[in-house]
Parts: sequence; C-alpha cells; structure tokens
Amino acid sequence: MKKLIVLLLCVLTVVSCFAACSDKPGNDDTTAATEAPQTDAEETVDQNYVPNLPEEKFPGKFNILCEGDFWGTFDDLYQEEGSDADNVNDAVWRRCLAMYDRFDVDIMVTPSGNTTTALKNSVKSGDDAYDAVCARMPLIASSAANGDLMDLYEVEGLDLSKHYWDQSANEKLSIAHKLFYTVGDIITVEDRCTWTMMFNKRLAEALDLENLYEVVKEGRWTYDYFYTTMKNCGFAKPNDDGEWDYKASYAFSTHRDMAYGFFYSAGLSFIQKDNDDIPYIEAANNEKIQDILVYSLKVMRDTQLTIDAHKWTHVDPWATRLTQAAFEEDRALFYAEVLSTIISLRSMDTDFGILPVPKYDSKQENYVTFVNPAASLIGVPIYQKNKENARKSGIILEAMAYYGHELIVPEFIEKAIKGIATRDVESIEMLDIIFKNRMYDLGLINDWGTIASSYSDLVFNNKSDYASTFKKTSKSAEKQLKNFLKKVGVVS
Repeated sequence: MKKLIVLLLCVLTVVSCFAACSDKPGNDDTTAATEAPQTDAEETVDQNYVPNLPEEKFPGKFNILCEGDFWGTFDDLYQEEGSDADNVNDAVWRRCLAMYDRFDVDIMVTPSGNTTTALKNSVKSGDDAYDAVCARMPLIASSAANGDLMDLYEVEGLDLSKHYWDQSANEKLSIAHKLFYTVGDIITVEDRCTWTMMFNKRLAEALDLENLYEVVKEGRWTYDYFYTTMKNCGFAKPNDDGEWDYKASYAFSTHRDMAYGFFYSAGLSFIQKDNDDIPYIEAANNEKIQDILVYSLKVMRDTQLTIDAHKWTHVDPWATRLTQAAFEEDRALFYAEVLSTIISLRSMDTDFGILPVPKYDSKQENYVTFVNPAASLIGVPIYQKNKENARKSGIILEAMAYYGHELIVPEFIEKAIKGIATRDVESIEMLDIIFKNRMYDLGLINDWGTIASSYSDLVFNNKSDYASTFKKTSKSAEKQLKNFLKKVGVVS
C-alpha cells in the first residue's frame, strides 16, 4: 500500500511539473544541445526552471556503467524499493518510479571494478551496452583520454546551463569548450565528498573563543586567525602517559588531504586555462604555493598541535577512524574531513558546528573548498554519438538530474545534513557558503606528471622545497597534458 501511495504521488508530481512547464511560451518539444556556459553562471541560471522534455517514451532499460558502490554512487542512481529508514534512498527509489512513469524506462546500473576498462572493451566490441557512465574522477578522466566519451555539449537533450547541473564543474572541467564529464543533482556524491571543517562547540565555549560564525561572515576566518586560535587556546595536551599519540588531545584533527584543503582554499589550482579554455601549466603562482606549503607544514606537521590520521595507519589501517574518534570524544577542537563524515557524527553527544576552510587572507573575496576526487562524474559513451541513443541519453540524464534536484537533494541537504546532523541554524548558513564556491581541478583529477600528488607528498613528508619538486614534475606534466589534449582532439 505504501508503495502504491508513493507511486501515485510521484505520478501526480510528474504530471503537475510538466503541465506547468508545457504552458510556457517558446519551449520546443526537445531541449537543444547545450552551448558552452557563459562566464557569470550566477546571473544565467534560473533556479525555478522546469525542463520541457518531450512526451515520447523510451521503453526498456537505461543502462549506466557504474564503479560498483564506491562512495555510494550505485545507491545514488538506483534503488530497488523504498526505505522507511533512509529518506535519501527512498527518494532515489521514487525517482526511479518517476522515470518509469514519465518515459517507460527502467533505470539499470551495471557495476564494474574498473569502468575505464569496461567502457573501452564495450567501445572496441561495438556492443553499445551502456547509455551513460558514472565513475570516480580519475577513472572517468581516463575514459575521456581514451576517446571513449562524447562531448556533452553535443548531446541533444542535455541543458547543462540549468540549476540542477553543477556550474562550477562545467566551468572548471571543460577543455577547449568541450565537456566530457560533469556532475549535478543527479547524484549526491560530490556533496558528500566536499571538504569542510567542524568545531567542537562545548570546547569553543570553555576556551572562551570568539563567535566563529561571525568571524566567517565578517571575512576574518583566515589562515592567520585559524593558526593563532589553535596555538593560543591551550587545549592540546598529551595523553595520561605523557605521550603525543592518537589518544592525546589536539587543536586540530584531520588527514593528509588537508594539504589540498589549504591549497584550494587559497584560490589556487594546479591547472590554469587560457582564453580558449585550453588547460596549461605555469609557474606564475609558485611563490604563493610555496607560502601555502610552509603554512601547511606549520599546521599539519606540528605533532603537538595536529593529529594526521595517515601518520597512524600502523595502528589502524583505516586511521581516519582515530581522528574522527578524537573529535567525537572531545579530544579535538577543530576537525576537517569530507562532508559525509558529518552524517556519521549525528550521534555525537557534544554539539558541533560547521565552518568553511579558512581563506588565505582577509583580502581574498570568497571561501573556497575542493571536491575530493573520490567523487563521481557523469559521461556518455562515444558510440552513442551517431545514434539515436545519444538523444535518449541526454533526455534521460536531464530528467534524472532535475528529479534529483526535486526529490533527492531536499532529503540529503535539508534532512540528512541540515535537519539531522547539524545542531544549529548557523551551520546551515555555513553549508550554503561552502557549496557556493567549490573547486574542481583538472590537475588534481588527472594528476599529470604527479603534479598534484607530489605537492601532497611534500606536506606529508615535511618537505618545503616546492621549486625543485615543480621543476621535476612540470616537464612530465606538460608532456602528459599535451598527449591528453591530442587524444581528446583539442590539439593536433
């Protein structure tokens, strides 16, 4: 009975949405292929837009190649039945029902341990097995390098300028105004993989700290403010045996990805793009990168200030459990991790708040964070290019993104994150700040010449000579980048 009621509600939702948009003048029966987005995405995106999708049906399966259930990507795309225990999974199931009712199509997910190889084999065999692919950033980038993905701007039915697609991803991930992969409200993985910071409210009050929310809103939440607060608060102390181990108390609890957290929060990226939207590597920011590196070492390699989970893998292979425990047990004042960790903290006894990563200085306009490359992106196989299936893929993905925005995101953001895991309204405002400026970096995703991972290694290994590292990696990175651009048809 419950399923029948939900199905009827989904049908009514679909009918009302498309009835409302069908009366709008100037809408064609089919959404045209997307042009490259304009520069100012904030002004061009209509937050109330409802897509005017065609009335035709696509009976049968819509098969999405997916990297197993890495970070819950499989669950984001398909649920066999509704759930009383998980509102997000229930919403995914309701989207599947809505897609079937609207298009007579069954969403199907085919898991693979290596989507790059699976898609390459499918392309070679010509079996046209997959209508779309959804995989972790490095894997789907490899598929693009193999020439196995379409330019999404050529996919009829997709309108990537709309609010249910991530405009930052479109802008940062495009290459020569081609876009081989992107993301949006079709899945929530990129939200869960967004880097963020938390603070223990009880400890902050006991230490008589300033209202950190006001510090953020006034633009004073900077590197200097963060470090001075940690250094002067007097909270960090060894364990009962006088040892600075994973049972001690620290001002900051995190892991090695915080190296990227500081890097991107300063507004940096490993890859720049020219006026023709072609990525390149330059040394213009090396002085600032060196400055960020020195700061990161000062924060992360002070073993009496910060606990880095990956320094304790000899105790627990999944050492992030140790750093999370430090925060949960009131042994860490600040804690930085991906956003999904917040959900696992919902049972924490002590109230905590959410903050963006500090910015470089007060002159920097925005707080910026990065999306961990563990997040997944969406693409369309190249063999759909000259087939009717490309249009089918575009229309179905567009509808899934829209329904994701209408059905799934409200459950994830408003309930799973904002309504349950956070403890105050100020944290909701902080989440809005965090989501507003997210960085996607082709350099981190592809790691040409180890240009990104070598920087992270410097922080982890307490080495401060970025110039020599850049000299070693940049030539290899430039060569690999050039080869990539050749493979995707950008340069000859």
